Amino acid sequence: MLPLFPHASVHPFDRVEDVIFTLDAHERLTFVNAFALNAWGKESHELLGRIYQDALPTKAQPEVMAAFRHVLSTQQRTELEVFGDRHQGWIGLIIYPDQGGLTVHVRPLPRSTGSNTHTDFDALTGCLTRSAFAQAQRTLTFPHVLAILDLNLLKSVNTLRGHSGGDAHIRTVAHALREALPAGALICRWGGDEFVILTPGHDQAALQKLLDETNSALPGPMPNILAFTIGIALWEAETVYERAFAIADEHMQLRKERLKEVTPGQREADSFVTFSQELEAIHDPGDLIQHALNRLLSVLNFDQAAYAIIDGNEAFFSQQALSEGVPAPQPALNVRVPLTEAGLIDTAQRTRTTAWSTDYPSTSDNMAIMVVQGVKSAVVTPVFSHGQVAAVIVLRAVNRWQTITPQMRKIMELTALRLEHALELRRAVGEVRSTLEAGMLTLGIVLEARDFETSGHTHRAAIMAAQLGEQLDLNTTDLHHLRQGAYLHDLGKLCVPDQILRKPGKLTPEEWTTMQSHVVQGHDLAARIAGLSAETLGVIRSHHERWDGSGYPDGLAGTAIPLNARIFAVCDVYDALISQRPYKAAWSHEAAILEIERQSGHHFDPDVVRAFLGLMGRAVNFQIEPTGSQESGHP
Repeated sequence: MLPLFPHASVHPFDRVEDVIFTLDAHERLTFVNAFALNAWGKESHELLGRIYQDALPTKAQPEVMAAFRHVLSTQQRTELEVFGDRHQGWIGLIIYPDQGGLTVHVRPLPRSTGSNTHTDFDALTGCLTRSAFAQAQRTLTFPHVLAILDLNLLKSVNTLRGHSGGDAHIRTVAHALREALPAGALICRWGGDEFVILTPGHDQAALQKLLDETNSALPGPMPNILAFTIGIALWEAETVYERAFAIADEHMQLRKERLKEVTPGQREADSFVTFSQELEAIHDPGDLIQHALNRLLSVLNFDQAAYAIIDGNEAFFSQQALSEGVPAPQPALNVRVPLTEAGLIDTAQRTRTTAWSTDYPSTSDNMAIMVVQGVKSAVVTPVFSHGQVAAVIVLRAVNRWQTITPQMRKIMELTALRLEHALELRRAVGEVRSTLEAGMLTLGIVLEARDFETSGHTHRAAIMAAQLGEQLDLNTTDLHHLRQGAYLHDLGKLCVPDQILRKPGKLTPEEWTTMQSHVVQGHDLAARIAGLSAETLGVIRSHHERWDGSGYPDGLAGTAIPLNARIFAVCDVYDALISQRPYKAAWSHEAAILEIERQSGHHFDPDVVRAFLGLMGRAVNFQIEPTGSQESGHP
């Protein structure tokens, strides 16, 4: 029987150099030996009679308190091993029942880290930290077997048992591993649920067997699920640690995929839904591909992303994305390479499936130039068009090994499928738009013939307007609306009588009012054409408005005038000035440019004029030649 309070000056337990204390049925301290008082930095009067959890300098771990309560309720002796924060090592607790209370004996356990020269240990598991693990590697002789372990369904354990239960699960696994490993082994807690092990020698099968046996003996996170998943590789003197790590990680990820964990899969699905929505909102095919490359680069943590087009027996990179500080790869953009020399690109094209290599330099279908540039890992996914491989998406890791996981390949393939659908939709829409614009251009030419317009005026003005729109950074959709408006800008002249439309001389005020009405009537006619946008209608109605508000039909001023109408107005007037009409000779290019510049801030938007003048500085893009054909001078 242990006394509740010491009556002698020296209690027998005071001679024991381990922590010993007693608790009553209410978990109050009734005895603390001298060693414990010294270790805790307390006097006995500060502790005796107080609740254990309240009296100690640090809170006891949940599994320790659970063991105390188990002994109090069952009055059965039990033992427990935990990692002690104060000890920075594993400790063993022997808990004895004692007259409704209990006596606890705490003793340190021998460290079994495999290295007695490093003392930097993870507080939760007693394993080496990453920095201590890296330091220990410097003293190793080769070869070593490297194993990566990932705990299965840890998030499910946390959800079911709380994070304290998750911590207990991690400690249980770590302790079992440390006890099972042979002398000379190193074990590191690499991350929240990952461990890395190094054992001397080259016998991968022996380490696999030991870990499998340990795994089978451990409680899993749920029925029929093992505690952890293993990936193993050989680390030899002639290679670098990162290569062995990437290979072992890939093996582990392949096995991990079979578990089909719900939470990571759902997270990837949600991420891909967002990705798909982003692609859906982009209309230009080039922008679409570029956005996909940028997104993959950041989401999947690679250094280079590229889009390669397959053209017959050749391939060339049309677009790319690079992480900061990563040099552009060779071959450069638009440089054609025979498919037989294109490595994994050729493999993906031939097999019509994703091709990859975590250890790219060692694969037989690498590109030598890529190896020279430091590419260590790569993955290539085909993009189909009409059932054929039309292009591929390429991701590369430079000067580091990147594990190519099944989830990573899945995201690549879903992206390729999404690109295929989006690009096909853009192609179909483009064909429809081209057909529609061809019809509108035909209508514009008919209007020219009726009005004695200079042949080609509508087409030239539309091309100029589109180029000016590009200079002003209009997107593909806005440029489409601008061209449509340009083709139909004079549609309302169908409603103007011939005697006014074809009158060679000056119009009377009444005739001028009728002529001005063509923009409103054109707008009303065009509004009946299904599918025309408000932006297109705005060009038709507002291309005779003026920046200073003196135009027609609505007297709009400044930015109240639709941007597309402001753009087209400059191009329309320029082409009219350089063309001969019954009432005037054709102006020279230089004179027309000076007039456009003079009207900046009066007739035209100054920003649009600046962009137009800049564009005209590269007149070779336009190849505009004044024409001598007959043209009416009426608006």
